[in-house]
Amino acid sequence: MSWCSIFAKVPPQVLALGFALILVLLGPGLFRRQQRLPPGPRGWPLIGNALGIPSKAPWKVYLQWSDEFQSDILSLRLPGAPLIILNSSKAVNDLLVKHSAVYSNRPQSTMLNLMGMSWVFGLMQYGEQWRLHRKLFHREFEIEGKTAVRIHELRSVRRLLQRLLTSKVNYSRDLQLTTGDTILSVTYGISVKTEDDYFIKLAESLVNALTEVARAPFLVDMFPVLRFLPHWLPGAGFQRKAKEWKRLGIETRTKPFTYVKTELAMGTAVPSVAAHFLGSIQEGDVETENSLCNILAEAYLGGAGATVGTLCSFTLAMALFPETQKKAQAAVDSILHGQRLPDFSDYGQIPYLDALVNEVLRWNPGAPLGLFHAASTDGYYDGYFIPKGSMLAPNVWAILHDETIYGPKSTDFIPERFLTEDGERNYNVPDPDAAFGFGRRICPGRVMGRELLWITAASILAVFDISNPVGRNGNALDPSAIEYTNSMSSRPPYFDCTFIRRTTIPETMIRDGVVD
Repeated sequence: MSWCSIFAKVPPQVLALGFALILVLLGPGLFRRQQRLPPGPRGWPLIGNALGIPSKAPWKVYLQWSDEFQSDILSLRLPGAPLIILNSSKAVNDLLVKHSAVYSNRPQSTMLNLMGMSWVFGLMQYGEQWRLHRKLFHREFEIEGKTAVRIHELRSVRRLLQRLLTSKVNYSRDLQLTTGDTILSVTYGISVKTEDDYFIKLAESLVNALTEVARAPFLVDMFPVLRFLPHWLPGAGFQRKAKEWKRLGIETRTKPFTYVKTELAMGTAVPSVAAHFLGSIQEGDVETENSLCNILAEAYLGGAGATVGTLCSFTLAMALFPETQKKAQAAVDSILHGQRLPDFSDYGQIPYLDALVNEVLRWNPGAPLGLFHAASTDGYYDGYFIPKGSMLAPNVWAILHDETIYGPKSTDFIPERFLTEDGERNYNVPDPDAAFGFGRRICPGRVMGRELLWITAASILAVFDISNPVGRNGNALDPSAIEYTNSMSSRPPYFDCTFIRRTTIPETMIRDGVVD
């Protein structure tokens, strides 16, 4: 969806009202904007570059603009606040890491506020509430729950292998089920069996809603005063959407949490982060319980979004590049010898597989423009003015395709770029940590996400050959023509492929491999 299509849907009288109010909205910032912002394309009076934001692979367009303007930091003038695009690792590190105290806020969205999404701690403003949620997430998932997380991940992936033996649905639905199964079992002790499970559908629906908001802002985000329009007025369809999406958010946050509380009361709760926590806190500690409810739902949404996209990228790469797939299988076989399935005792013991996981994260990151940061005060960088409230977009895709960092042929899938000539880890090439964000707002679930990608890749490579990648029309895929979706959680376009059990792996090994 482009800005042009947004304006086209709005009745003239509402559009006129919005433009009449824009001077009021922009008034306080007009003087400041005379200062030198980073370079960028010329915009229109009043609305700036609102009609010129690229809708197709904007991360690639922004990198091209960096070449045109000879600057690794760009700006787009938008109503309310400029969008500052950071196209290099240096610019991102200087601002979002070294000065994270200033650039760790999130942009405010009127539409998200109407949806009641203040509970999503990834979207919270930087402050005490955010720190409390971050600390709680780290304690429950990365310290006390790490062993349990790995058990749930392994169990879900073993079930994936069994489904792939006979599955008739599109492979991406199996991957969606695996991530949903993992996250729901870790967080709530809920085991799901089909991709149509109520809890999985609930999370998918909310992720789709958030994606629609992120893809192109609603007019009410440009003109917040429009939030007072009644839902029945032409052009106020956003009010009806916000009401429905608010209901989705409430159900996503509370339904699985309430399920666990009921199971605990009945004495039938399965071990999970929620069950462990609820069993250990003091009765009546409502604030901490609400915070836990928030972080569990956040993990739940993360599994339904970026994690699935990354697993789809792995599958696509293996289907497109069979020689790389064979090398990875040989590396896995050198440890397993066809005698067992991989588990986390093998983690870090297969350098080529570790390099392959790094390359999946680098090749097409799940969030190519990350989540926007916001400036909490006025500031300057490299002689350019960054006003308070500016949105900062780290171009993750550009950073992970910087050939001065990751070597030549950055658009090709080459795991060897992370290895030395003797096949060991090349520490002169950094891990693609940019895929998980920056500074104080780096993804709190990055360890869990990377480990799920690793055990899924190891298990599939040990058991299956992936081949015959075809598009929706049944034609073979052209690697150079593949365009990832422009959304909050980017993923490859629809494709299908074939999973064939390797002849060296007996079916009984897969059937008997589920962890109790």
